[in-house]
Amino acid sequence: MARPAGRLMTRLFSWIVLVGLVVGASGCSAVAARVGFGPKQRQEGGAGILSRPTPSALREVAPPPGVQQLMGALGEHQPRVEILSPRNGSTQAEGDWILQLAVRDWPLVDAGPLGLGPHLVVQIDGDPPIRLHDADQLALNLPPLSPGSHRITAYAARPWGEAVKSPGAQAQIVVHRVAANPLGVPAVGSPQLIVASPALTVSAQPVLLDWLLLDAPLQHLRPNDDSWRLRVTLNGDSFLVDRNDPLWLQGWRPGSNALVLELVDGQGEPLNAPFNSLVQEVRLEPGPRPIWQGGRLDALTVAQLLGEAPPPQPEVAETVEAVEAFVPTIPPALEPSPEASPALEEDSPRSPQADLDNDQDQAKQLEQSPVSREPVDTELPDGAAQAPEPQESVQQELKPQGADTNAGSSNEDKESGPEPIEAAPTLKTDTMTSPPADVTTPLVIQEEA
Repeated sequence: MARPAGRLMTRLFSWIVLVGLVVGASGCSAVAARVGFGPKQRQEGGAGILSRPTPSALREVAPPPGVQQLMGALGEHQPRVEILSPRNGSTQAEGDWILQLAVRDWPLVDAGPLGLGPHLVVQIDGDPPIRLHDADQLALNLPPLSPGSHRITAYAARPWGEAVKSPGAQAQIVVHRVAANPLGVPAVGSPQLIVASPALTVSAQPVLLDWLLLDAPLQHLRPNDDSWRLRVTLNGDSFLVDRNDPLWLQGWRPGSNALVLELVDGQGEPLNAPFNSLVQEVRLEPGPRPIWQGGRLDALTVAQLLGEAPPPQPEVAETVEAVEAFVPTIPPALEPSPEASPALEEDSPRSPQADLDNDQDQAKQLEQSPVSREPVDTELPDGAAQAPEPQESVQQELKPQGADTNAGSSNEDKESGPEPIEAAPTLKTDTMTSPPADVTTPLVIQEEA
């Protein structure tokens, strides 16, 4: 009886151990899922992220409706990007250099006030992207390179900055300046991480987080083939992503945001360091919301963003026209009043016609006033008391002139008469400071004395 009882206890112990192993395996799977190594949790319209170990206000949301519209319209394109020159592995000379690109089956659009449409992006090492939106920009003049080796990457991008990840939509070469530096660039065929979005400054949420992963091994083809992960840390909150899909994230802080992207292997260790560890500051500042980040777009706006319709005219032109139309209507009160500036009228130059009229008036006064042709002394003579006598003699001399005018006089009387009116300017020069015509010259001289 002891032997059957021992067997029963052995079987019971085995069942207990088996149940414990099953429960333990389930617990390990749950822990793995929490730290990001379990199956991917996807959301409708979004890429989904692996569960994060700690609660956070940061969350993934679906792409904006405008983005989904444009994504469907661009789905029929299969872009092909090629770098024509310089050649891969070539050494560049000193000075500026030209990057020659070619793109097929991908429109390059600048929609004016609506923003960029589909475009091409060029990145040199980890520098900010250069966005090309015109076919004339495919021959790009670039500044001199620093000595060493450099990665030149070009890829097709959607209007909101997302990189097209289909085969052939990216191209990369390595060029050198002065001499090659193999340790300055990733090894050929090794995984590379390039940040495509966000830009350094964004104006609205959700914010697109997107990257370009080159030469990374394929995974999710069979169980347990995970060979890489992307660790994202935003303002201290970390999570893991195991697929090369963009993320639309809500929960960014106003102002500065610290973004860290690290490519790691299946065990969480850095992969191909230090090239695949990137740090970026993203500022969330108030500003106009991009057209594709709002609600649904109308058919005309979609056509304009895709280059199928002319872009709208900028509103600045209408403002300038309104200002130009308003400038001529100046209020009369702003004009200077003539009564308020009498000094300007006195200082204004006299016209020749006014001088001529003044000369004629003075000539008439001289003709009517009895003026002696003899020079006037500035000093008062001794016989000043007899001054009225020359006045009578002058009047007597002027009388024959009137008689000669009415009845005709002798030549002698004509010679004794006053000179013609042409002599008036000479007399005017001598009498510019004379008194009015009704006062005789001798009396004026006496008053001055």
